Amino acid sequence: MRVLHINMSRRAGGASIAAFRHSEAMCKAGVLSEMLTLDELLDGKHLKKLLYWADRWLRFKVNGLYGAFGSFGFMWSGFRLDRHPKVLAADVLYLHWIDDGLLSISSLERLLRLGKPVYWFMHDMLPITGGCHYSMDCGKYRSGCSACPLLKRKRLPDIVAWSFKKKLSRWSRYPNLDFIAPSDWLAGCASSSAIGVGRKVSVCPNLIDTQKFRPGDRQSARSYYFGDDVRKVVLFGAEAVSNPYKGWEYMLQCLSSLDTSEYVCLVLGQSDRIVRESIPVHAVFTGRLDSEDDIIRVHSAADVFVTPTLADNFPNVLLEAMACGLPCVGFDSGGVRDLIRHRQTGYLSVRCDASSLKEGIEWVLEDESRYEALSARCRMVAETEYSYSQVLSVHKELTI
Repeated sequence: MRVLHINMSRRAGGASIAAFRHSEAMCKAGVLSEMLTLDELLDGKHLKKLLYWADRWLRFKVNGLYGAFGSFGFMWSGFRLDRHPKVLAADVLYLHWIDDGLLSISSLERLLRLGKPVYWFMHDMLPITGGCHYSMDCGKYRSGCSACPLLKRKRLPDIVAWSFKKKLSRWSRYPNLDFIAPSDWLAGCASSSAIGVGRKVSVCPNLIDTQKFRPGDRQSARSYYFGDDVRKVVLFGAEAVSNPYKGWEYMLQCLSSLDTSEYVCLVLGQSDRIVRESIPVHAVFTGRLDSEDDIIRVHSAADVFVTPTLADNFPNVLLEAMACGLPCVGFDSGGVRDLIRHRQTGYLSVRCDASSLKEGIEWVLEDESRYEALSARCRMVAETEYSYSQVLSVHKELTI
């Protein structure tokens, strides 16, 4: 069986990392799996590159014009891939992050016309909405998106309703499109949606190479970032500041309430002025990390990973932390609850409650024997449920 994963990139971004790992795990299990990415489509084609970036700029301006909360994608443009040699040679197609100009609603329909099994591996809600990547508290995707509450400017043409209706009309006639979701939460959203109704929806978690991601030399990692400082290390991501889904305001409130004599922060990502100037706790920024060894060292240096995300599917960073034996704290939302099992692999805090985040950090770290049990449980869950060795058991569609 030949499998093709179609995605924007090989390694840039969470969806790309997840797609790459699924493909890599399949290869190790003996499946002929490869990827087709935007870089490959644009390689050496200067005019196509120019047109792509011009189109991307226009899409960005449209989002701004409508005053979109978070990220929106309307799939109005994309490449025709139904004649690509890799597509024609494949027995099974997996779609991952195909927004941002890789596939349009119509070019996806052309893939469906080939009659091959097409599995859309959902990394957010875009496949089942009229444009939003996360609907937050809106449930209109269940019947039909229109007058989107996440768009501020209501007097402009209803582009969300247009996109939703086009998806429904173009794809509904093809029975060879099914959905795969990494989390129970997202699978439930797909099953209850107007676009997903009647289609098979499977839960298939993201995977990780637990031979690479494993507990490291904690003392050496801590020394690398903090020298001889013995205070407890709270790890979180810098992207929380700019991403409206990530809940930075709650993270800031939580950090501001921590005792500076007991805690320091390790911030995953580039130095950010807003973070640097706003939190009273001593913080060290990791900078951009390009290697998995660097990421493992970060997790080894921390005592707890905290995510205040308000909407997320199945965060790779949580999976990486758990594989390294690092307990996690996060809001009880979306796919976070699939990974953070309350008081087993960490602590699920009350959504949008900064004091509950602090309570979780303190609960994880206040008892040494409990912490060791949490750490061991994190590693065990990663190995038994999300390791590469599980690829054929989670991708049951390949063994039917």
